[in-house]
Amino acid sequence: MNPSPYILEGTSDNFQHLVIENSRKGLVIVDFWAPWAGPSLRQREILSDLARSNEGRFLLVSVNTDEQKSLAERFAVRSLPSFKLFRHGDLVAEYHGVQPEADYPRIVGAYVTKKLDSVSAAAVTAWQSGNTEQALQMLAEAAVESPEMLAYPALMAKILLREGREEDAHALLSALPEDARDAEEVSGLLAHLDLILTARHVEKPGVLQQDVEDDPRNAEARYRLAASLLVADEVEPALEHLLYLSHHHAGYRNGIARKAMRAVLDMLDPENEAVARYRRELYRLNY
Repeated sequence: MNPSPYILEGTSDNFQHLVIENSRKGLVIVDFWAPWAGPSLRQREILSDLARSNEGRFLLVSVNTDEQKSLAERFAVRSLPSFKLFRHGDLVAEYHGVQPEADYPRIVGAYVTKKLDSVSAAAVTAWQSGNTEQALQMLAEAAVESPEMLAYPALMAKILLREGREEDAHALLSALPEDARDAEEVSGLLAHLDLILTARHVEKPGVLQQDVEDDPRNAEARYRLAASLLVADEVEPALEHLLYLSHHHAGYRNGIARKAMRAVLDMLDPENEAVARYRRELYRLNY
């Protein structure tokens, strides 16, 4: 394992400094492992790779529970693997057991602050100062010069969304090439916007509910019903409909149900038991 300044060994002696104090500056992940626990070695490898690729966006502190039994007891580590996230001096989340590999970057991404390039930072400053059109113009020009930088249209869409211009945001992202629409920076945001606009045109959710009961295979009615339920804050019933579509109508509108489901889950508390269950269902669909 190559040495990295972002991966350190935690002990009872240095835990306060490495974890608690450093978490006041940014995210610290504590990975509890043991050399005899094979799954914990795999998780350690995944988290280490993430720490290296993120280059300082979070600090990984590795704790060998065989050598640091007092730390394992202090944080009630009853099974391996286990990792815990610290921010602002507090424990903010914890995970037990190996997670689907694709979930690790999302878990980390929910707690780290992404660095903005100079154009994006300037655009955000302009928008926060009330110069929305100036911010959008800056990002549009940057997107033309660097079409591979999907962060620019994604940020434009987020600004439009915050300004209540959902249709403009959706049109902007929908105009991107197909491979760009499927990219991580864009797909979730586009799915989120699609749900908002779909729900906006649902006049009678009760009629949709009856349509789905009359014909469970009616993908359009089921998707529109899911969108309306989300707007009404009925999250779990909405996720059930999206999960059904993902299972039985995977190709509906280029897989919009699965993308929408992932977008919704990314906005919810990752520690919620229902969220974890739906993530597992998504994982099973992918593999």
